[in-house]
Amino acid sequence: MDKQQLKYCAEVLRFRKVLNLTSIRDEHVFYKRFIEPSIALSEWIPQGAQVLDIGSGMGVPGIPLLIHRSDITAILVERRKKRTEFIRHVVRKLALKSEVYDADIFDLPPLEATVCVARAVSDVKTLLQMCNQHIVVGGLAVLPVPDDVFLPDITGWKLVQKDVDNPLQRVVCYEKKEG
Repeated sequence: MDKQQLKYCAEVLRFRKVLNLTSIRDEHVFYKRFIEPSIALSEWIPQGAQVLDIGSGMGVPGIPLLIHRSDITAILVERRKKRTEFIRHVVRKLALKSEVYDADIFDLPPLEATVCVARAVSDVKTLLQMCNQHIVVGGLAVLPVPDDVFLPDITGWKLVQKDVDNPLQRVVCYEKKEG
């Protein structure tokens, strides 16, 4: 764990009870359950990407990705105001390159991101609909999904990589198509 990841873990554990962020009390368990799988997504994120994290919650996977990859920027969207304030606090404290919105994703104007990530927000189809207006053509949705989840065909999206080999989690990648 690097210094920035340790600082992030400390902040989550400090505010975990007040903001109902997680029931985990141990930083090593938190790191294994949330940070490692978030960092694992970076393999499919292009250099210099603008990453949209929908339903960021306590900042996962967006904040661990920002810490791990200094070449990317992020837009973190969380509709619960208290959690959004926590995310803003962490972004300031760790000096991360990010915009933070406390809004429903459907209420925001197009954000022009190149990659969408999310963790446990919704089913694949709904999630791709959520990021549809915010991802540029040719952009990616890099999604951790449970092993038993069916991968549907989605209008406007093409499944480009199915069942990415990753020991931490199953990851799928969809690319946004023209029109």
